[in-house]
Amino acid sequence: MLPERLQALLILQDRDQRRVQLEKALTQVPRERATVESRIAAHKTAIDAAKKAVTDLELKRKEIEATLQGFEEQIRKYRSQQMLVKKNDEYQALTREIELTTAKIGETEEAEIKVLYDLDTEKEKTKAAEKAVRAEIAAEEAQLGRLAEREKQARDDLAGAVAEVDKARSAVQAELLPRYDRLAKTAGLPVVVALHAGKCGGCHLKVSNGVETEARKGSEIVCCDNCGRILYFQA
Repeated sequence: MLPERLQALLILQDRDQRRVQLEKALTQVPRERATVESRIAAHKTAIDAAKKAVTDLELKRKEIEATLQGFEEQIRKYRSQQMLVKKNDEYQALTREIELTTAKIGETEEAEIKVLYDLDTEKEKTKAAEKAVRAEIAAEEAQLGRLAEREKQARDDLAGAVAEVDKARSAVQAELLPRYDRLAKTAGLPVVVALHAGKCGGCHLKVSNGVETEARKGSEIVCCDNCGRILYFQA
């Protein structure tokens, strides 16, 4: 049997539970936002890594071009020197240097061709990967937008819930509020629970016969002799 003065307390408890749910929902939003932002950062890092691979190959290509220019300049110097030497052995030595440098040019040009091929391949891969990642980033940013909307709605709902709690508290007998508040902090919500089959609806332990008898009467405020929650009898 439910004592009449517990009805207002049950209404307050219902409003309080709603308020707590909304508070918990709000605390989850920053964690979810951090997770989404972390994924966005990872996507951007992947894009940067792909671009760096292209940049590295472009730098390598430029280095090869500089090397080739150096070889060609060396050959021009050798040929200029050949026009000035008078001894045949000196002329032949310069010819061998020209031949060696020409061979190096051939090897370097082969390396350049490979780099150019790798560069074209990497650019295509990067372009495709960036397109896919950009789509994923857009989806994650849309999720951030939904989180912001959810957070705003939860804050609005929480403000309304707090107002409802205040309204419900005003209807509760003044002497019951301190006990309710204390139990809400120590035992946690709910603090007003049904006594069914001899067990407390909060801690689920069997109460004493005296507590059950008083709860059946429904004339006084009765508390669980295990957890201290306020009880009302439920057949």
